[in-house]
Amino acid sequence: MAKEDWSEAKAWMRATRERIGMTQHDAAVLANLTVDMVKKYESEKYRIQPSGRMREMLEHYLAEHRRAVAAIMERHRGDERAVLSFSRVSNLPEGLPDWVRAEESVKRRAAAVREAAVLLEAEGVAVDYTYMPEETE
Repeated sequence: MAKEDWSEAKAWMRATRERIGMTQHDAAVLANLTVDMVKKYESEKYRIQPSGRMREMLEHYLAEHRRAVAAIMERHRGDERAVLSFSRVSNLPEGLPDWVRAEESVKRRAAAVREAAVLLEAEGVAVDYTYMPEETE
């Protein structure tokens, strides 16, 4: 396999993981790998092609990310101003398995908000930000 092919797959993996707000730890947990292996998949130093399972997992979460961005965009279609909210903390109770925490990451929600903000601003919508209340009733 040519170096460009390796480089492209590794770059796609890292760019996608970062775009969707997923840490290397989250990716490792969700793909049932070690963090070290995720680092090797992303590094040009190692001639290790990201696994098909890793690519499928990232494609799944990228599709979910795109749906979240599209939902935010739809909610604000035609608005002159949009208020987008970030969550400060995860509402998950302590002691849950790592994969549950990775699956419900507030970082992934924040990534969707950031991407939607860029797209809304490109359409001329003024974007304001707020934090969601710490407790919802």
